[in-house]
Amino acid sequence: MSHDYAIDNLIKTDAPADWAGQLSFAVRALMLTARLSLENDGSGICNDSERDHAAADTLEVAMALMDIVIDGADQMQRSGGHGSFKKVAEA
Repeated sequence: MSHDYAIDNLIKTDAPADWAGQLSFAVRALMLTARLSLENDGSGICNDSERDHAAADTLEVAMALMDIVIDGADQMQRSGGHGSFKKVAEA
């Protein structure tokens, strides 16, 4: 399903480091919701195509939120000198 707007243009923040931790839990919950939806074939609420589109939309939102998590984690690593930004001691 495609829309005239991009979800990742709607979901933004100027402070991803402040939101990274909390949003990581929301992303996990959205991914689990999409997975459970795809595994459930007995509810009869919608047909397979509708279920697939709903799961795809849910995952699209999760990806937009995950972009904030990634940016926030990157900012925290840079500011703390961790991970690939770890300062190497001079010899």
